[in-house]
Amino acid sequence: MKSRDKKTKPGDQNPAQNSVKDVAKDGTRVKHAFYKLAQFLFGFAATLLLAGFVVFFVMISTAKPPKTIPKIDGIVVLTGADGGRLKVGAKLLQSGHGERMLISGVNKTIKPAQIQMLLGMENAKFSCCVDLDYEAENTFDNGYETAVWARALGYEKILLVTSAYHMPRAKLEIRAASDGIGIIAYPVYTQSSASGWRKARLFVREYGKLLVSLAREPGARNQHEPLTASPAPVEPTPTPQPKEQD
Repeated sequence: MKSRDKKTKPGDQNPAQNSVKDVAKDGTRVKHAFYKLAQFLFGFAATLLLAGFVVFFVMISTAKPPKTIPKIDGIVVLTGADGGRLKVGAKLLQSGHGERMLISGVNKTIKPAQIQMLLGMENAKFSCCVDLDYEAENTFDNGYETAVWARALGYEKILLVTSAYHMPRAKLEIRAASDGIGIIAYPVYTQSSASGWRKARLFVREYGKLLVSLAREPGARNQHEPLTASPAPVEPTPTPQPKEQD
């Protein structure tokens, strides 16, 4: 008699082979689930970043100087590409707002006499009431220089003068360094010939820096060595020498 070959049915495969195939299918499902989760998280993070930038852009585009300036102890001006901020600060000081003005982040090659000329301020006012900080090299340092200056003078409320797009980060760094000093924002808008694309790049870069400042660990600020503001040197008045008696 001829033996008949039994046809193998789909369900009659080796159990070991079935187990391997099931594991492979489970692995594929897990990878697909992780891929979907990664897609969702990436999209969610991108949406948050985009929404945050929109809020940032609207905030700096609509920021305006206060119509009425409340009583303040001093004025802080953060240096920029031009002297527009400095002139605004000088005008505010000479109008009776604040006792003193700190100009933070002055280039080390610029002499106090050049700053005075730019401000258009008389010798007496400049010598008594303007402090120049030559130490700060970035906004992080600006915050500490301002904190040291305000603490030394016992100031509790300051008027902060800087560009509108720089204001959020400047306020954040100053508050972090000074344990919550009162800050009245005075945003300054400067006329620029830069193209719209260059301005957009500037805003995106500043937004990125703001996120870094927000994400910085509090300990990183506390480990920063305190800086000391360098006041504008005042020429000493020569003491008259007594005449020799014959």
